[in-house]
Amino acid sequence: MSMWQDMTRRLRVDLLAVVAPLVAALTLLGLFIVPNYMRARQWEREASTLNAVAHHSIGQQNDLVEMQSRMQSLRAEMSRRGRRLPETPDQGLLLEGLTRAAELKGMVSHEARSGQLRRVPVPGLQGGAAARRSVDADMRGSFEALFQSMQAAESLPTLVTVRSMEMVRSPTATAGEGVHASFSFDEYFAESAAADAGTDRTPGGQKP
Repeated sequence: MSMWQDMTRRLRVDLLAVVAPLVAALTLLGLFIVPNYMRARQWEREASTLNAVAHHSIGQQNDLVEMQSRMQSLRAEMSRRGRRLPETPDQGLLLEGLTRAAELKGMVSHEARSGQLRRVPVPGLQGGAAARRSVDADMRGSFEALFQSMQAAESLPTLVTVRSMEMVRSPTATAGEGVHASFSFDEYFAESAAADAGTDRTPGGQKP
């Protein structure tokens, strides 16, 4: 074998020793590393999507908890300050409350008159309107009894407002009888109650 042939054979062996590992590495890269890398990238994208969904879900849960807390606060505030609107005129509590007020210690006389139900606009109320009737009360007795009767009317679970109030002390009456009071109230009902309006100025009652 000539020297040239020997050098060629050695060169081929050396080249094969270099090329074979490279081919094996490329084969491994094509069969395992690249697919695994692609799957890892896909898993990373899926993990990022799931993480975003989880954060969104946590945010919604926090919003729900906050909303529930606000609803509980609103219910408590409604229970403390809210007033209901009776559906029919006979469900009104003001005349009954004024009649009970006539039995207060120190009350000498009492008379109440209710007006006709009328539909009135009420801004902020669902439906935008309600039914309202005026109730006028004339009372005579001690100041404490008259003041308690007004407080009792304002504390009713139905919506009642004081439109006007006038108190006059009689200089000739005794201490327990010396105050005459005239109250004008507005009592509110559901809008549908206006269709059941009764007669104008229905007597409420009188205590001699």
